[in-house]
Amino acid sequence: MADIFDKCASWKDYKIAKATGLYPYFRAIQAIHGSTEVEIEGRRVVMAGSNNYLGLASDPRVKEAALSALKRFGTTCSGSRLLNGTLELHEELEARLARFLNREAAVVVSTGFQTNLAAMSALLGRHDVVFSDRANHASLVDGIRLSFGEERKYRHNDMENLESLLAAAKPNAGKLIASDGVFSMEGDLCNLPKIVELAQKYGARVLVDDAHGLGVLGAHGRGTSEYFGLEAQTDVVMGTFSKSFASLGGVLAGPFEVINYIKHKARPIIFSASITPASVASALEALEIVESEPQRRSRLLDIAEKMHNGFRAMGFDTGVSVTPVVPVLIGDQVKCFRFWKALFETGVFANPVIPPAVEPGHALIRTSYMATHTDEQLDRVLDAFERVGRKMGIIPHARPSTYVPVKVARPGSFVRANQASQRWAKTSAGLAAEQGFSLGQLTKLSSREMANKLFDAVETLTWRAANLQPEDLKRLSKTPLRLWERRGEIPGLLLEKGANLFIKNGKQPEA
Repeated sequence: MADIFDKCASWKDYKIAKATGLYPYFRAIQAIHGSTEVEIEGRRVVMAGSNNYLGLASDPRVKEAALSALKRFGTTCSGSRLLNGTLELHEELEARLARFLNREAAVVVSTGFQTNLAAMSALLGRHDVVFSDRANHASLVDGIRLSFGEERKYRHNDMENLESLLAAAKPNAGKLIASDGVFSMEGDLCNLPKIVELAQKYGARVLVDDAHGLGVLGAHGRGTSEYFGLEAQTDVVMGTFSKSFASLGGVLAGPFEVINYIKHKARPIIFSASITPASVASALEALEIVESEPQRRSRLLDIAEKMHNGFRAMGFDTGVSVTPVVPVLIGDQVKCFRFWKALFETGVFANPVIPPAVEPGHALIRTSYMATHTDEQLDRVLDAFERVGRKMGIIPHARPSTYVPVKVARPGSFVRANQASQRWAKTSAGLAAEQGFSLGQLTKLSSREMANKLFDAVETLTWRAANLQPEDLKRLSKTPLRLWERRGEIPGLLLEKGANLFIKNGKQPEA
């Protein structure tokens, strides 16, 4: 008889990554120095992986607002918005956000993830159809799953595919097109002008998840719809507070009847404790700064352009991004983990992104920037990437003579995406000629015995390196200094070479 816990005991990805020293997740931050540097495992590093785009999470004004709300209202409301969990602060924030976003009404929700769950689960009924970009955030994906609506996924930013699905839908069905405004992994924008055009042609409504656009894009920071001049044609806007607004929570803004309906029908709102007083006050103060200090957005976009073009000048591929989300293509998962580790040891913290967040073979290092990064810190990041990239063979030792420069999404520019290299386009679409295997796939290779031997060798090497005995040191006394200095890389390098061997031999994961 099957045990539901069997899958937990047999899951090897975690053990393998830990054994090789390539485990990148749940790294505890021990201290924060300003908004741009943190301390992890006793090492002070430049934070190049935060979504704190405007640098407000450490702003004294935001922290003071949180403290004042804490003293006035306590730590929590201990109830849902529907019952005892609504404060004057919640209503003030909703009114301010509605005005800021040029909408009739707004509702705030306890987390950004729950905000999309609330919208999708409340709006989509049994006879409704939602058209969702395949690259949409997981919160939209899960929100659609929780609804009773029928889902139709269209290829990423493929408007011909979207139109074919709209045309094939039942004419009398309720229709909603849901898309990220800024796609969080690759940093490009949705084709909102065409989405709006198709929505009007086929009688659909439009919802934009602007988690990464709110506070960043547009002349006033109102996000993707403001940037494209389509605020009146975008029916519902979703945003989060955990990025530019230096807090926790989310917002839905749109017509009064729609927002009022969601407030009374969405289970994530009526069955979840309301956003805490300190979080509400933080978001309120951040909103004030967003409105009064546009220079932060200008600085952020200057930084984004500097980093995009700095990486490209070295030979890195940053793909289609036009935002402060700057992805750097690495390729296979193991090499991506090794790159991440080398960066950390060089003094830079960034985020490795692997399948299923991206297609197999499209693993990347996702960097993101804040208006408060200094030029010196940015140069340190670029220098670290160049050194690690050359050492690992990701970029050539000689810089390319030319590269295609990036133009970011400044107000009035209307750029939506940058030109992708052929390699980027293929891997992003899952069409890479040589797709790197994930750790999980490697454990399922048909030559299971061979794979297990590889993992055993990696674990043995790692254990011996961590537990050297006197006799080991004697034998290593004549080891070349360069090899000794790189001893920590050997387990990860072995795993990567073993994976490449499987690929070259044509081994495929079992179904």
